[in-house]
Amino acid sequence: MKKFYTTFFLTVLFALVTNAQNLNTIVFVDKNGNEIANGSTLSANTAVEDDFGDIQIHSGLFVKNLTTTEVGVRIHFSVQTIENGMFQICFPVTCITKTVAGNYETGSDLMAGGEQRDLQTEWTPQSYGQCTVTYQIELMKQLSGFPPQFESLEMGPEITVNYSYSDQSGIDAVTQGSQTNAITYYSADGRQLKAPQSGVNIVRLSNGKVVKVYRQ
Repeated sequence: MKKFYTTFFLTVLFALVTNAQNLNTIVFVDKNGNEIANGSTLSANTAVEDDFGDIQIHSGLFVKNLTTTEVGVRIHFSVQTIENGMFQICFPVTCITKTVAGNYETGSDLMAGGEQRDLQTEWTPQSYGQCTVTYQIELMKQLSGFPPQFESLEMGPEITVNYSYSDQSGIDAVTQGSQTNAITYYSADGRQLKAPQSGVNIVRLSNGKVVKVYRQ
């Protein structure tokens, strides 16, 4: 019986250590690569006005692979509150736009060892208000075959961002000179386009920014 309890204890301990290691495989970081602790709640209230007149509140979040090997990843995001406007995330490949609260997830993709990738997520308010979003990383395993398919391994770190826009929000204008050529176009539902279409287009610029453009 003593041997049984010893074996059971070692098994549980190994599982806990393995899970802790996996949770640290891919993490949320800021633009400088500083890790953001699991369970953190952040505030985002700096407004940016682009050349198209849209106000955007960026999260400033990045995702980083701390290992030296490729790891599959996708993001689960819960829009808890969105008082007005549009929430958007362009990760890992396509853009997803939401205007109502709910639980959603992105597609999956591989991140190279040591890679740090912009989450490219922001709230575009139409008026003063609040938007609260919780993000959670899911680790994925790529399966053989084409097109690539993924299966879930486990859930990783989770953080919450409280976006706010008020008359106290500072506004930074994005000048035309700071933007470069458009390299990728997406529809409002995240489909990649060969060329801009009528209506809302999500445009990824060569300097890494993503902007919303209306086309007649």
